Amino acid sequence: LVSHLWYATGGGGLAAVVYGPCRLTAKVGTGTEISIREETSYPFEEKIRFHISTAQTVSFPLYLRIPGWCHGPSIRINGNEEDIHLEDGMAVLDRSWQEGDLVELHLPMRVSLERWVENSVSVERGPLVYALGIGEEWTWVENSDKYGDFSEVRPREPWNYGLLEAAILDPDQGFELIRKAKVSGYYPWTMETAPLALITKGKQIPDWKLYRQMAGPLPHSLPLKHLQDEAPQVIRLIPYGCTTLRITEFPVVR
Repeated sequence: LVSHLWYATGGGGLAAVVYGPCRLTAKVGTGTEISIREETSYPFEEKIRFHISTAQTVSFPLYLRIPGWCHGPSIRINGNEEDIHLEDGMAVLDRSWQEGDLVELHLPMRVSLERWVENSVSVERGPLVYALGIGEEWTWVENSDKYGDFSEVRPREPWNYGLLEAAILDPDQGFELIRKAKVSGYYPWTMETAPLALITKGKQIPDWKLYRQMAGPLPHSLPLKHLQDEAPQVIRLIPYGCTTLRITEFPVVR
């Protein structure tokens, strides 16, 4: 895991590429051994903390990746905000490091939208894509062909929602972030344990139905006048990786 999160750079420096809780021991500079403990619940939180331990003061560059989706990142060292100098998407912190130094990287996350087929919309926040949280009904199927028995999952509640145009035009107001307790050691990628959810409103589209046991062709985003009298419903989106049944491209309705 550590080898995927960090790599050594030329000149005896270190680079953090993928953020996740870990501990690294390495030699930097002219061969001084240091330890860095990375503390974070990323991608479910915006802050990553690096605790540095060294037996002696040592100079080396520390590179921190700034994702392309992030606008307005900030870095603090021992509580003091640092100017960010970027090289190929990496923030460079080249200085003398001492025992107990703390680096805090803040990557602000905002809801963003992408347009897809039939002018549908997908919802992202920071590095995560969000999908409709569809209740699941699991059954065991006894099968006599070469594939044998298997588990089957079907939706046990409506899934054919369009998102309100008002939320798409103003995502900061149209989506509310709900955060569970801090992630701490359990597996977060299930419906039940999803640490984050986005709450918004939508309308069911009766014409959008199952076809061959799958979601039928996506309706084009239109005013859909026959839905004007329908009351909007509150719907819950969760990170894509927490879902088994997935609606991630939504028609837009007024």
